[in-house]
Amino acid sequence: MVALRACFAVAVLTAGGVASANPILSNLPANSSGTGTNLGLGIDSVLRTKAVGLTMGAESLDFVSMEVLMSNPSTSPSSNLVGGIYSDVGGNPGGLLAAFTPTMIASGTTAQIFTLTVAGGFTLNAGQTYWFRLDGPNSTNSMMWNSLSPNAAPTGMGANFVGYRFSTNDGASWTNSTIYNGMTINAIPTPGAFGVLAMAGLVSARRRR
Repeated sequence: MVALRACFAVAVLTAGGVASANPILSNLPANSSGTGTNLGLGIDSVLRTKAVGLTMGAESLDFVSMEVLMSNPSTSPSSNLVGGIYSDVGGNPGGLLAAFTPTMIASGTTAQIFTLTVAGGFTLNAGQTYWFRLDGPNSTNSMMWNSLSPNAAPTGMGANFVGYRFSTNDGASWTNSTIYNGMTINAIPTPGAFGVLAMAGLVSARRRR
């Protein structure tokens, strides 16, 4: 097993300067179990996809990135990791809200962290449930979203962990999964929240004078 560390402090440029993105749901850093969930069309002709869900707390936050623990055996072709942020319908992933930029997982990749982002940004609204779904190509491959050893559920920090959902028919139906794949979701306060903080700082400074 390989010990892996994720870099959680992400510098994000905002109108008011540089803000630090924080993990709101994570089970990293951790050890890879060496196994996990195949994504896309497997060598057994099963079309798999998987998602992890969260419910936001009292504060809306802007999504920055999702870090995922991935591997791809040397016997499998290089493949694009795709997916996105989905709505919640009856406790399962519903409609696509924001697509991840496709990320190539090269053939022969051992378990390592890859970072997924969305073009144009996306706000995670307070109190809403979202699913972060990962998928692979519709051509035969063995790309894998690695699980952890020991099997560790994500911890919420500004969001509550809902669970993992797994599909063997490209999302037509879903089942619960207690195989916890390695992931971190990073977010920052919305620009409006930065404005409130800046105003509070200004008022405080004036009072000190």
